Amino acid sequence: MEKDVVKKIAQLVRAGATLTSYTCPACGTVLVRLKTGELYCANCERTVVLVKTEEEAQQALEVIELREVRKIIFDKILQLGKELERLSASEMIDHLRSMSLLLDIYERLSRVHVETAKATS
Repeated sequence: MEKDVVKKIAQLVRAGATLTSYTCPACGTVLVRLKTGELYCANCERTVVLVKTEEEAQQALEVIELREVRKIIFDKILQLGKELERLSASEMIDHLRSMSLLLDIYERLSRVHVETAKATS
């Protein structure tokens, strides 16, 4: 393990994470359990989900993909919001309609995400 990765793990532990007996399936680095309960690889810099069956793997993948789509929509909402100041009134109305639609979709995805996450835990 490289010194940088060891330093990252030490920082995470000082911040409240705990070392686990699990290793990252991608790189073999020891995983830490974050305060949120998620397993994290400091080398790959990503969360890791442990599964026992293909069904669990599919459910975990759905949760991760939903999270990614929600983030994309959230980022687009923020981008539209930042553009509002420079717009004319009619352009602003179009932007606000788009933002409203994206917010509705974001809210629905959030509900599905919560329900899916509950089903997999």
